[in-house]
Amino acid sequence: MIIARTPFRISFFGGGTDFPAFFQQHGGTVLGSTINKYCYISVHHLTAFSKHRFRASYSRTESVLKPEEFQHPLIRETLLLLNQQEGVEISHVADLPGQTGLGSSSAFTVGLLNALYAFRGQRITPEELARQAIHIERDRVGDAGGWQDQYEAAYGGFRRINFRKGQPVQVLSIGVTADRLQELENNLLLFYMGTESSAEKILQDQKKRAGENEKALLTMMQMVDHAERILADGGPLAGFGDLLDESWRLKRSLADGVSNPQIDQAYEAARAAGARGGKLLGAGGRGFICLYVEPEKQAAVREMLKGLNEVRFGFSAEGSRIIFQALE
Repeated sequence: MIIARTPFRISFFGGGTDFPAFFQQHGGTVLGSTINKYCYISVHHLTAFSKHRFRASYSRTESVLKPEEFQHPLIRETLLLLNQQEGVEISHVADLPGQTGLGSSSAFTVGLLNALYAFRGQRITPEELARQAIHIERDRVGDAGGWQDQYEAAYGGFRRINFRKGQPVQVLSIGVTADRLQELENNLLLFYMGTESSAEKILQDQKKRAGENEKALLTMMQMVDHAERILADGGPLAGFGDLLDESWRLKRSLADGVSNPQIDQAYEAARAAGARGGKLLGAGGRGFICLYVEPEKQAAVREMLKGLNEVRFGFSAEGSRIIFQALE
């Protein structure tokens, strides 16, 4: 049996500039971090007594004779890409719900690839994990979206990721001390809005509006530089929260459905209680809202948002990794 553990992520700045339609013309850059919430993928031999050659358990269970019979598109296309001939059973569990803006689909794909390669006794680099996951999700399955989630899941850590046409993707560690990152972590709160749904329609709309969104996306790309300077200069971190607020207000203009009255109400209530800024994670419309709140004001924000579920989290320095391996 093989078990792969792959982290979810929080994207702070630059989301949307990682779409090929944008970065192939203007370049793109994002700033984000993986967190200590994970999805777990196990792969092991399917017993010879089974009536089927392949089985997968996630929110439902599928048993099939051939990989192409799987309804789950990421499982189907990953097995087909790797030409998996040997019968396997795949199981998925996660610390947090999927389709909630934390990069869960890419964490799933990266983790599944990692586990299947380990099952074969092969090693794969983070770069190849990310590249193959992008190929599966964007080309083979046809899901809309950018490239940041796959790279963050594969590499892990607090990263700046640069995208340029015709050049390798740059995955960079920024010059920030552990104490500084801990200070930032202490100023962040994460609340679940209670909705799980696909962001595909929002992503498709954002893709279609790439031209008219150009000015906003260029501004959001510049915010990555600004945020990195705030983190690196050792001064007050409050500007990071203010920048999040500015970024969120720009993001709401990128596509219909990015926000809704429930999200707006929660965000403005948090601001009224002392949050400097924040953003809805992912493409929008559902999922988790991340808020920048100084420690002395967090009790007031928690009280204001007491109808929402809070998730305590920390940054994670690790990308997808094999945490258990027994091949016999």
